[in-house]
Amino acid sequence: MECLKFPDYMKHGNAIKGVRAIGGYRLRVVFQDGYIGEIDLGSLLEKPRGPLTEAFQDPSFFARVTVDLDAAAWPNGYDIDPDVLRYYCEIGRVCPREELAAAFEKPELIPMTLNDKQKS
Repeated sequence: MECLKFPDYMKHGNAIKGVRAIGGYRLRVVFQDGYIGEIDLGSLLEKPRGPLTEAFQDPSFFARVTVDLDAAAWPNGYDIDPDVLRYYCEIGRVCPREELAAAFEKPELIPMTLNDKQKS
């Protein structure tokens, strides 16, 4: 499974130890440092933005989340970087790309993520 990853400078050492769907588009995520968070990803997945996100219209597909290369991943190749997922959990919501970029302090280097294609 191929994963889109953020540049190395964003790697804050977050790694996902366990993840499970807990209803709707909510995930419960256990990180390797012991932090446990819950996040609703509905704003990312309720409206398909391409072939990879169309699969999430089926709630049983969302429930097939696993851990792959330290990220939350699904069978179709869609994944969410553990640093991004940790940030979402800590602030309690999915945030706009600009806010995420500012949080990681290098906005010019942040690729588009959580979409079907990476922008360069």
